[in-house]
Amino acid sequence: MVRTEAAHELEAQPPRYLFARISVILIMLMWVSAGFFKVSDMSGFVDTVTQHRVLPEHMMSFLWWVGPGELVMGLLLVFVIGSELRKPFGKIVLLVSMGAISGFIYYLMQVDPVVLQESGCGCLSDYRIASGMENSVRFFAVGRNAILILLHLVALFGPAISDRVRRSR
Repeated sequence: MVRTEAAHELEAQPPRYLFARISVILIMLMWVSAGFFKVSDMSGFVDTVTQHRVLPEHMMSFLWWVGPGELVMGLLLVFVIGSELRKPFGKIVLLVSMGAISGFIYYLMQVDPVVLQESGCGCLSDYRIASGMENSVRFFAVGRNAILILLHLVALFGPAISDRVRRSR
């Protein structure tokens, strides 16, 4: 087998945008797992959100699209992992994903803490943190979403920063 010099150079270089790609993989796993849990127990998710008493009655039919929408977002992020990190499509998908997570944070802040403790947030299946702390579910969910926002920022700005560092060498 004859090895070309170009193939040898490709092997010697570290993977491009490694941290950004890892961030996108973690975000993708979150969307796929959240969507899977919602789709597998859609009525449980709708019941949980109904207990929150935040959404008006006419918006409850929208809830049936949340789980499939999360699965689609996770699948779109598969393309972003490949080669779309620096392209407009990848940036748009990441911005929509980050906007959705910001919307979920806003929604959770509207739910009464006692109701949230009793019913859970409905994010990743039926879990509750039985700590006795009134805001423990909210802190956990908002903290997890804040980490996801940071991962989005790494995925969005990491490639540009690493390109700038690479050019300065």
